[in-house]
Amino acid sequence: MSGKRIRKAASGWARTARAGGVAAILAAATRHGAGADNGLSPFLPKATPAPSVVSVLAPSEFLEPSSIAAFEKNTAMTISLDAYANASELAEHAAERYDVVILRGPALERRLETGTLAKLDRRRLPNARLAQPILMAKYTAYDHSAAYGVPFGWSAFGLLYNVDKAGEEPPSSWAQALDPRSPRRSANCGIVWPDAREESFIAAWRLMGVDPTRAKPADVKAAAKLIDRARGTFVAFAAPDEVGAFAKGAACLGAGTMGEAEAVRLRGGDSPPNVRFAYPREGAPLEIYAFAIPRDAPSPDGAYRLINAMLAPEAAERDAESAGVIGAEETTDLDQLKRLTPEPAFDAATSAAMQSEWKRLTTSK
Repeated sequence: MSGKRIRKAASGWARTARAGGVAAILAAATRHGAGADNGLSPFLPKATPAPSVVSVLAPSEFLEPSSIAAFEKNTAMTISLDAYANASELAEHAAERYDVVILRGPALERRLETGTLAKLDRRRLPNARLAQPILMAKYTAYDHSAAYGVPFGWSAFGLLYNVDKAGEEPPSSWAQALDPRSPRRSANCGIVWPDAREESFIAAWRLMGVDPTRAKPADVKAAAKLIDRARGTFVAFAAPDEVGAFAKGAACLGAGTMGEAEAVRLRGGDSPPNVRFAYPREGAPLEIYAFAIPRDAPSPDGAYRLINAMLAPEAAERDAESAGVIGAEETTDLDQLKRLTPEPAFDAATSAAMQSEWKRLTTSK
């Protein structure tokens, strides 16, 4: 759901009367307060400058309110924030101008191809050096010279399971959800699969041994067949709220992120289900989010100040927790991170095939 923008504009000049003399000028200045020309008299207080605005486009809940408040207090700048929840909402903001954008890797790569991002001056972002080197290496899958963006955080799409229903031993393969023939499949206690198109195809390809970065339309159809066979045994497929299904105890196995497993705990009431995250042995898609500055940013100076402030350890930790991702500076699961493959930016033909097949899967009975 798109966030509401905070818009502030400085008041314009009021017309002064033509009356002559110093008294008239001072009276006009008094009437118009900060909007008057303080150069008219050395005795008037200096006008309060109009607030500087830094406009930001980010996924929902990616900047924690206290981080925004701290930045505004320390800089006397105002953050104007637009939020987007998915790719279609991101596209709705394509014609608007922003100082800072937070983008998922494939979306950032597409913007680089169109030349709409500014090359960063790293000297103005000293906190960028705090990002984990392994994450920076993974990030170059999108930004080969790491010159146009700075990682915000990362997440993996893997398996979610209810310990009390599925057992203490974590699921270890995509087959336990996607292959009805798997001897370790936990279909008897309820599998819920989320509405996650690209991630679902990547999971299927991993199980099939297909490299997602080389997937073609024919591979899309093959993966769709695998998903189609599995979905008939699911409690819910393309569920809009898989977190809610786990929180209510309606699912014992499914797919999602580590942040969603944590969200189950927060939404589960006084006795939340014990839902955990597991990395499948076949590999999982790595989702990387990064800060970037558009080439037509209205306030690039404000953009640099904001990004560097949000990369400071305390703010970065708060924002990552709010976003449900692992912060770029954290050492959590670095060994697993080495095994993950950044989700690719698919070519037009493959993307169209995925969209068509996913629509068929989610609308047919």
